Amino acid sequence: MLLDAKMRLIEPACAWLMHVALVRGRTRSPETWRTYGEALYDWWQTIEANDWRWDSVGSGEIAAYRDNMLHPPDDDEKPLARSTINGRLRTIARFYHWCAGTGLIDRTPFTASDVALSRSRPPGFFAHIDASGGRERVNELTVRHVTMLPRPLAPSAIRRIIAEMPVRDRLVVEWAVTTGIRRMEIAGLKLRLLPKACAEPMMPVRIDATKGGKARVIYPPPTLLDRTWAYVREERAVTVRKMQARAGPTDPDALFLTVRGQPMTPRRVGAMFKAAADGAGVPATFHALRHTFAVAMLRFLQREAQTHPDLNPLLALQVLMGHADLATTAIYLRVVATDLSIIESSVDDLYAALL
Repeated sequence: MLLDAKMRLIEPACAWLMHVALVRGRTRSPETWRTYGEALYDWWQTIEANDWRWDSVGSGEIAAYRDNMLHPPDDDEKPLARSTINGRLRTIARFYHWCAGTGLIDRTPFTASDVALSRSRPPGFFAHIDASGGRERVNELTVRHVTMLPRPLAPSAIRRIIAEMPVRDRLVVEWAVTTGIRRMEIAGLKLRLLPKACAEPMMPVRIDATKGGKARVIYPPPTLLDRTWAYVREERAVTVRKMQARAGPTDPDALFLTVRGQPMTPRRVGAMFKAAADGAGVPATFHALRHTFAVAMLRFLQREAQTHPDLNPLLALQVLMGHADLATTAIYLRVVATDLSIIESSVDDLYAALL
């Protein structure tokens, strides 16, 4: 829900967000809905600050909005990342294209053009049958952005980060680095889905709160499951009893709880890790743990493929990471090929170093 400065409903923006959330079948993730809402919120702030009319802006106004994100007028304000800027511009373009399609406006302030793909970009898997001639249609207002390779963390850096962490926070990091799950998936872990017996070397755990809303399975090490159940019986049980003393008999299904007994949110998970990383002097975000798992697992799978020819390391990693597109997984091939010294250990060595 978006409101203007006079607390009136911004009807076109809200109508599009409702369309995205309730009608459009390809956008099922609440995280995506939130991202779209935040982009429109920022755009409408700019509209109001400049006294523009939302339905009569042109490419010049949007270019000024883009340039303001690239070069903030306030010297103390940092410019936004180019990927963030392009993401906001694409969201605003989707909104205006929808408005044009529904008759709310006569034309969109965005134009597109065909550009040649960079020669430095690795070819796609189906480049040999691509009829586009190496060209792609792009929004003219987006800025040039070179995708950086993922930067995994060395085990020594992760040990420094978790050295002073309490039990719950250390477990959160260990779940991320040994399974590759995201912040939202950590926050969505359910106690009832946690295996109670760890008799097998690989115990599957189903997770439902995933990017795109498609359930998948992860495989935490048995030793991690044992320590997680110890946390549930001891620290988490104390938190639940305190919460019940305040609010009555209740037991949330979320695995990881705050000190007040509320489920940890994805933002809280990320903020917790960032604070610990900053305290340890390690420049890293929570997502770097996912990259660390991916690179270590890929090297492990590549070694296994030498004795098991039927194993396809990239396809196996795609399943473990929950990627919808194999091209997303393939970027880790470039990481391994570029710098094998980033993680010298296999995934087994990584587990042993941390756990």
